[in-house]
Amino acid sequence: MTEEQFIRKNQEGWEKLARFNQLLPRKSAVRLDKEEIREFAGLFRLAGRHLAFAKTHFPDAKTTLYLNQLVGGAHPHFYQKEKSGFQDALEYFGKGFPAAVREKRAYFAAAMFFFVLGAFLSLALISLNDQYVTLFLPEDYIRNINLDSSGGGMDYSLMSAIIMTNNIRVVFLAMALGVTAGLGTVWVLFQNGAIIGALAGLLSIQKQNLLPFWALILPHGILELTAIFLGGAAGLIIGRSLLIPGDRKRKDACIQGAKEAAYFLPGVIVMLILAGLIEGFFTPLPISPWWKLGFALLTLVLIIGYFVRPGIGSPQSE
Repeated sequence: MTEEQFIRKNQEGWEKLARFNQLLPRKSAVRLDKEEIREFAGLFRLAGRHLAFAKTHFPDAKTTLYLNQLVGGAHPHFYQKEKSGFQDALEYFGKGFPAAVREKRAYFAAAMFFFVLGAFLSLALISLNDQYVTLFLPEDYIRNINLDSSGGGMDYSLMSAIIMTNNIRVVFLAMALGVTAGLGTVWVLFQNGAIIGALAGLLSIQKQNLLPFWALILPHGILELTAIFLGGAAGLIIGRSLLIPGDRKRKDACIQGAKEAAYFLPGVIVMLILAGLIEGFFTPLPISPWWKLGFALLTLVLIIGYFVRPGIGSPQSE
């Protein structure tokens, strides 16, 4: 076989492997789906045999040099070094997690939409008729969040505890209910948004000052709400994989969707922990509400900067 015949026979496979080499610096090999991993492994092994053949029959040819570079480029991705737990965590929070959120930003936006829709609807209805508050809040909540025993105003500490407990519950419930083809996730997001809107509406009904309310909720609430939207996004990813499996079997699509959703979980847990620390140590401080709102704004800016900063590739496939 001449060198030209050798090139014509195998060039298509080499070009496919070259495309994998270009893709993998932005996407860890472990994030490939099952079919892609199988194809990559087959192309890598075949190119290795071709390199051995070329070294024997065309040792000084450009084809041999090309194959050596091709196989050398694929080797680090095929035989990845084992990383320490700290290195994995650093890569996840430094690159993988924000990149995954950017890649799935459409799901994040959809989750935020359903939440905000619930909040606006409940607030609008309660503004029209205060009797509608019972549609969104249990009566025991309404009684307990009524004027405190001193008659001096709303019991904000109780309200904050209710919201935090509810938000943690809703994050994991929104993820889990993705198995209902996303319908349960949508309902949980809408319902939780309606609770926040109803609480704000309840304050308006009782002519309370909204400044202390938002100063109590937002410093830790920015992180909690982001975690809720991510939990909702994870549930919607699972739901989409069930409804629209594409060219995969529904079972394989569901497994892949669950993996993509589960990738958010460590980041969401850390965000909830940070929110809890803020609520426990910063929110109760006897400082001006404006300082607390300023802290909330700073938190928002930092979160946006963390997730939208450019230059980091996506760690996952769609």
